[in-house]
Amino acid sequence: MHKIKILISVTGLSCLSACQIISPIFVDYNGVRRDVAQWINQQQLMSMQQKRSLAQLSRAQQKIKRYPEYEQTQRLEVTRENQIALHCARLYVTEHKIRQLQQQIYADETQTILNRYEQLSPQIKLDPASIQCD
Repeated sequence: MHKIKILISVTGLSCLSACQIISPIFVDYNGVRRDVAQWINQQQLMSMQQKRSLAQLSRAQQKIKRYPEYEQTQRLEVTRENQIALHCARLYVTEHKIRQLQQQIYADETQTILNRYEQLSPQIKLDPASIQCD
């Protein structure tokens, strides 16, 4: 009887390990810097939905670093994408986790980049129908 319990426990743990290995398939890291994708994937206590939201936010936030170089139409699109990604992220993760992600993306330049973006980005109002969360 004791051997059966051990076998069931080992089988259960094997299934959990297999799920953890397979789980990154459910998060689209395309367009996310490799180091940031690894950081997101290593967040053990986060659901796949939370990781998808952080990946979506990462894709949008990475574009902010070069924001001053963009033409006005490109700035508008980057602003729109960023606002949507922030909205979606805030549905599933805390502001603290968003700040941690930004620290991963920008490192020591985080506040400078975010301040510059805030000064240069146009104020837009999103149409709720246009919001598409990953």
